[in-house]
Amino acid sequence: MRYYSLYCWLLSEYDKFDKKLQITLHQYNYIRRAELAIALIMKDQGISGVVGSLFISQGKCKITERGVYNIKEGADYESKEKYWTFKSGALGQYYFGALSHYELVKIEEGRFYLRDKGKDLAEAFRNSVDEDIRELFLECIRDGNITEEEILEVQPLCLNRIPTKSDEWRYLNNLLLKKDDNSSFRRDTIFLMLNDISQGVRIQDFVRNRFLNLNVNIPASFGWYFYYLCENLHYCIDLFFSLILNKIHELQNPTMTLLSEDITETLMSVIDKDNKDKSLNELRMNVNERIDILYEEIRNKVGKQNYISAVADSIKLLGRLYTEFENNANTIEVFESENNLKHQRGIFSVGIKSYVKRYLNLPVSIFIKTLIRQIMEEHTIVAIAKMGTNNSDLRKFILEDGRLVLVEQRYPVETSPRISALFSLLQDMGYINNENKPTQIAKYFIENYGKE
Repeated sequence: MRYYSLYCWLLSEYDKFDKKLQITLHQYNYIRRAELAIALIMKDQGISGVVGSLFISQGKCKITERGVYNIKEGADYESKEKYWTFKSGALGQYYFGALSHYELVKIEEGRFYLRDKGKDLAEAFRNSVDEDIRELFLECIRDGNITEEEILEVQPLCLNRIPTKSDEWRYLNNLLLKKDDNSSFRRDTIFLMLNDISQGVRIQDFVRNRFLNLNVNIPASFGWYFYYLCENLHYCIDLFFSLILNKIHELQNPTMTLLSEDITETLMSVIDKDNKDKSLNELRMNVNERIDILYEEIRNKVGKQNYISAVADSIKLLGRLYTEFENNANTIEVFESENNLKHQRGIFSVGIKSYVKRYLNLPVSIFIKTLIRQIMEEHTIVAIAKMGTNNSDLRKFILEDGRLVLVEQRYPVETSPRISALFSLLQDMGYINNENKPTQIAKYFIENYGKE
């Protein structure tokens, strides 16, 4: 969280440099050196999400014979081996979007500028850190070097040392907890997360717990329920695609017919006898397991590389997901419309109709063959559409002379809801202590939530 105030302060200080120094030290390199210096300052803190930390942990920024870390060499964009390839550093690649959203920073003609709110946050940062420490840090950036002794001296700049209840803390706290607009469930999510943690829910179980404990009075609660359904659908299709690629390799450039027949025969051999001769609709009517349990079982099988059984189970999960949609179709589609999600490819209502509903009356074996072809066609369309003008072929397979050729194997992956990142922000702001328990600040927030 402190990156927000740190960047504002850094930009405000750069504006004070004389023109000669600005020409010598381009603003982007100034920011890049600061990011790498912060990574060095944070190297022994045990904190994740620090820009440049991998570069430091890999020993790529070493102490020279003069006893200094050459941050100029490891940071400046002109360097051969550098901590970050994006020209304007993590500020430009990751943080600018949020800083712009909060009206703190703008960019014009390739240069960052502070807005009035950013100037206020920069001043709040100054009030948190002694002037001598700030000046020493700026001197290290200008010189392009920092020593171990200087790293110890500037420790108050650590990202995890925001003075609680300081002007900086209050400003950042307001950014984090300001009331959600129509496109954000951040504040509601923070309430749900802190409340769940206070009841003993592990952070890695947050999304699953939110799916199982839907609270219709909190919009974000339904949002997480909806996210979990999308994630399940996405994972099932990704898993099917992974098997398709694996089989193309195993069968050594098969025809489309051979591939389809082989996958279908393989999956039908592990499907329950009671479901083999049934339609997809009859199969899904017999699925009574909870969605989250089915999903976890599939993920466990993938972890053990038991892909055939995992894909067979994903057919059951697809059926179970359709039943969930059938029972809640109106609520789900209203949510999608209100949050402008309908246009997104593969969004739940569209995806479940495309991959399941339209095939309900087909025998399971025919459904498998049809889904294989649909997934392969959709991958080709999307991959070609993403090529753009960079001439990169993103297809994982190609059809050549009537035979399928594997380009690249891939395995099912889960999307990232950035829950761990939010958890880290709450730690930064003192809502969660070192034992991952809610603090008094968090308890006060929970008790007064909705009373504003």
